[in-house]
Amino acid sequence: MKNIFNTIKKSIIPILGVLAFTSCGDENDQTPYQSKDGIANASNVKFVHAAVGPNGTNFQINYFTGTEKISAVSVTTGVPVGMNYGAQYPVPINYVLMKPGTQPLSVLTPVTPAVTIFNGNITTETGKYYTSFLVSTPPSVTPPVYSLYQLNDDLTVADLDKTKAYIRFINVISNSAPAGYDLGLLKETSTIGATPVTTKEVYTYRNVTFKGGNEKYIAIEPQDPVDTRGYQLQVRVAGSPTNVPGTTTGTTIANLANSPANTAFVPRAGRIYTIYCRGIIGGIPTATSNAPSVTFITNK
Repeated sequence: MKNIFNTIKKSIIPILGVLAFTSCGDENDQTPYQSKDGIANASNVKFVHAAVGPNGTNFQINYFTGTEKISAVSVTTGVPVGMNYGAQYPVPINYVLMKPGTQPLSVLTPVTPAVTIFNGNITTETGKYYTSFLVSTPPSVTPPVYSLYQLNDDLTVADLDKTKAYIRFINVISNSAPAGYDLGLLKETSTIGATPVTTKEVYTYRNVTFKGGNEKYIAIEPQDPVDTRGYQLQVRVAGSPTNVPGTTTGTTIANLANSPANTAFVPRAGRIYTIYCRGIIGGIPTATSNAPSVTFITNK
């Protein structure tokens, strides 16, 4: 597979009405609501590829409703490719506009011939927003079975207090510990590139199991618009204490620190985020391949 887009013809998908616009990042002023101007009777879905394949292999995917491809864009030449493991579509703060109700949805690998790894339906309601994760069964299950894990995205929560940022924590690690994991949200005082200094732990989610976590968002203190300082995200074995910031030893299984190697989690006022952990505990096929990681989506 080469890194170019699938050859199909698509400008406006009949059952979608229109494609969501792309954005340059989570700091522009476009919102999902603006992308829906003039579109009646639409629902809104963000797709996330969080499924690890057999023996820990990664693979690309494309989403289809009927025969129409709804992920990525069209080109007139090229070899089929799709979304990589860990990718989301569309880019931050945008959603695909879909016909509400129950619609056919399939997920195919972009090879020739294509392999269908999921074939079912997606159900949405007019005017509502959703995040849909593609997930797989634990690596002990052979062959793996793939399914959709769909969340309701109540973006109106940001209207309650526009001075706050809003988050939730979701676990899509299929071989999670039975007790689940805790999320430590640690406020830091260093700028990007400097040694992080933790001042306090702002909020902790506890005992979040596979396909678990409250889909409702909670308010946190945002960073000032000119402040590059962020929050460190630590996913820990349930019940374990706070670890030294930046370490991956002991009981921390995934860590996102404010460093040049990572996109810092810098929540802004009025924004809404889904923090989630993905990967395989123990790593497959090696201890470092598809090891657990924690990242985030900007929903609004």
